[in-house]
This record gives sequence, C-alpha cells and structure tokens, in this order.
Amino acid sequence: MDNLLRWRDEHHMLPLVLIASVVVLLAIVAAALWSRGGIADTETRLLASRIHQQDAYDRVLPGQTSRPQLVQLGFDSARLKARNLSGLGVQQYFMPATSREFDQLDPAIRACFDTPDRCSALIFPIATPVAAGGFMAANAAPLGAGGHFVFLLRSGRVAYKTMSAA
Repeated sequence: MDNLLRWRDEHHMLPLVLIASVVVLLAIVAAALWSRGGIADTETRLLASRIHQQDAYDRVLPGQTSRPQLVQLGFDSARLKARNLSGLGVQQYFMPATSREFDQLDPAIRACFDTPDRCSALIFPIATPVAAGGFMAANAAPLGAGGHFVFLLRSGRVAYKTMSAA
C-alpha cells in the first residue's frame, strides 16, 4: 500500500487523466445512444423523401413549368447536388447510337440538337438520404443509387422530363 501511495504522489496528473477518460467514455455512450434514434428514422425519412420527390415530379408540366418553379417544387440544384448540363452536354447525354434511334427521340430533345444554345438540362438524384448539413450532406454522391430525374429546359421552361430508376 505504501508503494501505491508513493506512486500516486509521484504521478500528480493521474486524477486529471482519470476525469478526462470518464468524460470521453460518457461522450461515446451519449453519441451511440443519440445516433441509434437517427439510424432508426433514416428509412422512414428516405421513404417520405421519395414520395415527396415523386409527387413533385408529377406536378412538373412540360411547356409550363419554369426553372424557378422547379426550385419551389423542391428541385433545388444546389441543395440536391444536381448536375447542370449546357446545350452541348444535353446533346452528349441524349445522343442515340443509331440514326433510327435519333428519329425516335422526343421532338423536344431533337429541337435541342438544332439550337443547343437555348437548351440545358438538370439531372437530380432520386431520394438520396441526406440530412441538411453534416457529414452525409457533404459527401453525398452526385447521382444517387436510386436513379435520377432529368429535366430538359428550353428557354427556361421544362420541355421534357424523364425519370430513370436504377
């Protein structure tokens, strides 16, 4: 016992190290309990997000919906990490492999091949489970594994829309 007391007197930082260890241990336990609720709700939030996105997609009317209205519907290109394609990007994205497939393209897409300077496209991931801010939002994939929505804009209005499920 005498050796233990002498060792404690020689190591005067021991109480501080023990207190710091207890605080770190409590922080780990609190973080584990806090994240458990977040993990359980992720599937519910993802399903609600997909339903909301599908409803918003259904309300987009080609020829009538403008780019600001897309933002109002929830298709915000900054928040959802959308890809924004210029006229040449639109041509590259929709370029078919054969002339027969080109003839079968939607007229709105073919019109963008004639005047690429008036066309652009927005490609949104479908329901990526990203909370506002935090690690997941900063590291989300640009196109989610669940597919994507494509809006072809001609002179600022949606001319064509499509949805691709993965």
